[in-house]
Amino acid sequence: MLENLRKSKIRRSNNICSILQKIEANFNIFRLPGRLYDKLFYHKLMKAELALTKLDTEGKILHIGTGPRPMTAIFLAEKGFYVDGLEIDGEARRKSQKLIKKEGLSSRIKIFSGNGEKVDYSKYDAIWLSLHVEPKRHILNKILNEANKGTKVIYRNPAGWLAKIYQPVCPLELTGGQCKTTGIIKSKKSCLIEV
Repeated sequence: MLENLRKSKIRRSNNICSILQKIEANFNIFRLPGRLYDKLFYHKLMKAELALTKLDTEGKILHIGTGPRPMTAIFLAEKGFYVDGLEIDGEARRKSQKLIKKEGLSSRIKIFSGNGEKVDYSKYDAIWLSLHVEPKRHILNKILNEANKGTKVIYRNPAGWLAKIYQPVCPLELTGGQCKTTGIIKSKKSCLIEV
């Protein structure tokens, strides 16, 4: 029963994610509206998340769940980081690769096929998980068990109306200790855990 409920919730999350990806993909066509969208909805969030991590630009970053418009990866690459992105959806992956090339960031961002369950986490200094990544709790536990000590893990929890769609993951359940959070966007709360 619980497994069916979990699968149903993941399906619903994937359907919503698909709709949002189509909207985001349209912003890839024209540069100015896309940049405006990024600035309005993500730059403050990303700036706050990056400040939480206190990373220097020598770090290697993994972003799980890039979508068709890999705003997190682009933001980090523009700050000087090298980013590997994982995207399970083939169409979203192709669109993100096309945008990365268009933005001139192909030397800093590489997008691979995957969902975060089969990754060598020891290669990364920081790992970002997008809001829609599922099964988030499972992937976070895998990261916490396999990443090197000191690896920073940022994940986005739903808040407000998004909490009705996505299941939040309490950082205390994962670590039993503290985490740092930022609530820049009312519908998302960023959590930082250090392995």
